[in-house]
Amino acid sequence: MADGDRRSEIGMKEWKCKLSKQQTPRNVMDGIVMNYLVVNGYKDVAAAFVKDSGMKPDVPLESIQNRMDIRKAVLKETYRKFRIITSVVFPPREIIFVGDRESERPKSEDLDSQPKLYFLLQQQRMIELIRQGPEKISECLGFARRELAPRAAKNEQFLEEMERVMALLAFPDPSKSAVGHLLSYEQRQKVVSALNTAILTSQCQSKDPRLLFLLRQLAFTQSQLQERIKLVFPVIRDFKEATFCAMDEEKSLKISEKENSGPKQQ
Repeated sequence: MADGDRRSEIGMKEWKCKLSKQQTPRNVMDGIVMNYLVVNGYKDVAAAFVKDSGMKPDVPLESIQNRMDIRKAVLKETYRKFRIITSVVFPPREIIFVGDRESERPKSEDLDSQPKLYFLLQQQRMIELIRQGPEKISECLGFARRELAPRAAKNEQFLEEMERVMALLAFPDPSKSAVGHLLSYEQRQKVVSALNTAILTSQCQSKDPRLLFLLRQLAFTQSQLQERIKLVFPVIRDFKEATFCAMDEEKSLKISEKENSGPKQQ
């Protein structure tokens, strides 16, 4: 199409008509749904979806349960169970766990294979010790000296992380301190996310569902159509609701963004 013939604007009715003519095979849609359920750990829903659609997952559903057991163990601080489950899930040379005694640590070559993950796990164990109160200070210091300090001495990032955790010991109520966020539920979620990623990687799976990739691709394509081709058309800005933003709303939004990005008045 020549530049002179190129459309510059497509209305909502025409745009929806064009979308309605796009056909996506059922097996492709089912595959996206199954991938989302597997990556995010919805084992029971995935099992039901298998029966309903006939779509087989790329991995055994039992592996999903393993990841969910680890998630529960971390969130509930059941570290002995967590250690056992993780050692089963990871391949023999990639076992990463939080042991109950120093003698239970895996061999150094296993730790070196994923040092950031191991340090994160040990750091979280330290945090849980601090959470138990002042009576655990002596144990905290011994644990930090034995498990965290040797690795922090060789890695500046680990050293900064260790210093933040150790700062919790300086406050009567660590939860109200400047580093109190380390005691939050979100911190445990960070550990869960790192473990989930490591396990998926060990199973040759992507850490993100395909649906997320498709949404990123949609956002990029919309921006390219607007910025490079200068096409005005209904876009999706709220991906959660998947609702179209009409052209008038889009134009108003662009004007607002342009005004906000301009030089401020003195």
